[in-house]
Amino acid sequence: MTRRKAASPRDATFYDRFRAAVARLPTGLIRLVPPAAPADVARAEAALGRALPSAYASFLQSFDGADLFHESVLVAGVGPDAPRALTELAQDRPDELMFAEAQSGDRFALDAGGRVWRYDPGAEERALAGTDFARWLDATVAREQVLFGPDGEYAPDVFDTGGEEVVPKVALRQAERALKVDPGAADAHHARGLALAHLGRLQPAMAAFATATELDAHNPWPWFDLGRTALELGRAGEALAAFRSAAALEGGPTGARLAAWGTRAAAEAGDGAAAAALRAEALARDPALLAGLRHALDDARQHDDRDAEREAAALLTAVAPGDPLPPPRRRLPLA
Repeated sequence: MTRRKAASPRDATFYDRFRAAVARLPTGLIRLVPPAAPADVARAEAALGRALPSAYASFLQSFDGADLFHESVLVAGVGPDAPRALTELAQDRPDELMFAEAQSGDRFALDAGGRVWRYDPGAEERALAGTDFARWLDATVAREQVLFGPDGEYAPDVFDTGGEEVVPKVALRQAERALKVDPGAADAHHARGLALAHLGRLQPAMAAFATATELDAHNPWPWFDLGRTALELGRAGEALAAFRSAAALEGGPTGARLAAWGTRAAAEAGDGAAAAALRAEALARDPALLAGLRHALDDARQHDDRDAEREAAALLTAVAPGDPLPPPRRRLPLA
């Protein structure tokens, strides 16, 4: 078994800021477990076949896991009282340690360099969520506490009318609070860009997406949102470059859709050669692409989603420029 490196001074003291933040919050928002027993740490390391990263091991010396904001995020521990058992988390990446999971299904891992990555299993998304464990933890607390009032309940007007999505102005505040703690977290820059775009602030949104691509160049989704925003601003050439980067990073049918977005940007930029090449690439990647876009158009029409309808129509026109758009399906009268 690899011997663990000695904890750095930062590793040994980073949780002081965490303790201070917990002390300021209403009782019950964060549940902490007493320190892990050395025997429990040793058993976990034996089960995993490796030493725990020094920052996470240092955390376990103070807290054997943590329940953050009513299970919004569970930081795993190694003892019987941990809110989530580390050994029960799927360790499907040999060079990383999954150590936490969110209520949304996202999982968080530490890599060999100490950085924290967020995984969205549903979308196969991997994003740089923290430059190290300490900053990730403090930024998570800073971000999530925005949603709560002094009574420990959700603050008013933080969710949309459906009660599921955080409203853009609150999401923006969350991202900016997190970035004050960890300005190198690409995921928070991406979240900030999305909030700004929803608020109609497209120029600063583009800057936020561009920063995310600089910090996490291998994640296709900041590139994609950079391209969409550039397209909305009429900057088709910049959009084309961004979509090309996104498509190069993503495989399968999703990559084909990204190439289709590039085709649309190339057409709007007047670059016929690029449009033809990306059109061919998109169709080669996914022979069912046109059928999927037609289905998306029909679904948008059935749900009266005008934005989705315009988007699907524009992609269809770009990928199959000689084909007329399918007419709307007649809705059957109610019985």
